[in-house]
Amino acid sequence: MLQRGRKVMGSLIEYLKRETAVNVLEKTVKHAQIAQECVNKLETGIITLLKEKNIEKAHVLCHEVDIAEDKADKLKREVQKDISSGELNPSVRQNLLQLIKTLDQVANCSTGVARRINTIPMKFWDQCSEGTIELILQIMKETSRCAQYLDKIVIDLIGDRKEVKNYAEQINESEHEVDLLNIKLRESLQETAYDVNYFTAFTAGSVFDIMEAISDAIENVADYIMVLLTGADGI
Repeated sequence: MLQRGRKVMGSLIEYLKRETAVNVLEKTVKHAQIAQECVNKLETGIITLLKEKNIEKAHVLCHEVDIAEDKADKLKREVQKDISSGELNPSVRQNLLQLIKTLDQVANCSTGVARRINTIPMKFWDQCSEGTIELILQIMKETSRCAQYLDKIVIDLIGDRKEVKNYAEQINESEHEVDLLNIKLRESLQETAYDVNYFTAFTAGSVFDIMEAISDAIENVADYIMVLLTGADGI
């Protein structure tokens, strides 16, 4: 079974080296870059909302996350069409489609936060403690740092694959830090007696859940790439 798995992964790596795969690979890298853009725009929007208290500008930035995610969706469909129409081993096709799907979750989670945070009244943020606001900003900063490696790890996968393991480790470290910060955030939130309706509190909780899921999605990309690489090279 292990030998069969390595053969399949090895076939994928060989496919990535082919000239005929250039179009798919370029779009895959672009897809990763747009996912990064979603995370970066989201961080800027949250800083604008919570630190600068500029609601209108924050809403515009969050809407830009939505626009970028739509670009990612269109590119994803193009790649899926290219992969499905090509003459590929079914296992190779499945692995490429899974990689695209995993990448797309980063953009989807970013948009999920952007759409929901726009519906939370400023009253809620005004009642948050300075410690709570700082933890949210730290989570987004670390999430953005995690996202910095998205296109790098994809580019290296289709290149000489010398830094994939290092990038994966950096992503794992950032994701773990986000997990720890999220625990502190939950504790901080419960130290404040909020005067908001239940739906506002529920929506805020949903925002924080999906915010944490962004780095989880990035880690899933790194983990999946490491599975592909391990299967091919036995590292």
